[in-house]
Amino acid sequence: MSKILEIPDIYHYSIAEHAGFHKQCSDLCTRHDAIIDAQELVKHYTEKVNQEDYIYKWMRRKEHTEKKAETDHQRDNTYVGLTAIVRANLRHFDPAMLNAANRIHKLLGNYGNVAQAHYDAETVAIDSIVAHLQSSSYIEDVRLLGLMPWIDRLNDLNAQFKQYVQETIQEEINKPEISAKESRRQTDEALRKITVRIEALANLGAPDRYMPFAREYNEIVEHYNQLVHEHYGRIHARTDISTAYVAPIPAQPFTGKPVCVIPEVKLTKKAGGGMDEAAAELVFTQDFTVSYKNNISPGTATLAIQGIGKYKGEIVTTFNINP
Repeated sequence: MSKILEIPDIYHYSIAEHAGFHKQCSDLCTRHDAIIDAQELVKHYTEKVNQEDYIYKWMRRKEHTEKKAETDHQRDNTYVGLTAIVRANLRHFDPAMLNAANRIHKLLGNYGNVAQAHYDAETVAIDSIVAHLQSSSYIEDVRLLGLMPWIDRLNDLNAQFKQYVQETIQEEINKPEISAKESRRQTDEALRKITVRIEALANLGAPDRYMPFAREYNEIVEHYNQLVHEHYGRIHARTDISTAYVAPIPAQPFTGKPVCVIPEVKLTKKAGGGMDEAAAELVFTQDFTVSYKNNISPGTATLAIQGIGKYKGEIVTTFNINP
């Protein structure tokens, strides 16, 4: 018994791809309702597609919660990077740089550990810090230390975070009664009943009657299956940083506060551990993020570097905190 309908790689479709695939198939079934000759099946399928579409749109709103968390993580890293630059300049040989670093370090010290504060407290603190650093009292110090890009980035992330907070307030309103997984299963099953019917009718006789439907259906399947192949290709194409070169981190002084160092990371390394002059240097918060363990008390601190964006993988290194 020959088949006229292609098989969709439905279990590998993303949420958006799955919803889009069924929306097109639902439109197709509605247009070919007379050929299918099963109004209840088509009606039931349309209801399931609409149900999934509603859940998908609700989930897109809910993604703001995840975006909020990711944005908070990025602004934490950006703030840590900014403070690391300021602390590094506290040992600068140039008196002007040293004085500028001292003034900004004193200002930041008034706010405590901002990156560890509660969401709302951190948001207010960053607004205040940015306002101070952009004021006439500190702007020359900021320019001297080259902090303006960091402040602009921090300000942008804080604005994004506040936007996501507003958008997530309504997330739990109109929450769907069933899970996305169950809705997806119901939609797939509703379409399966229609395609099984089409295949059976085509094999019983007059398959040409069902070819217009089959051609359009197969085009839809081919399109979404190709998206899956491209998606998996992009995932595997991300560059792994697990063998990248990380410059040695000098011992840091004990301050009683978390010691947060931004490492120098390059993609390639020479034999023997040396750095290749032509290697591409990765950018903190754009190409990688960092996390720390045991970075307060004297001893050995652990720093984990995670690839993001075009990069994947993780490198773990250590540095010492002197008493």
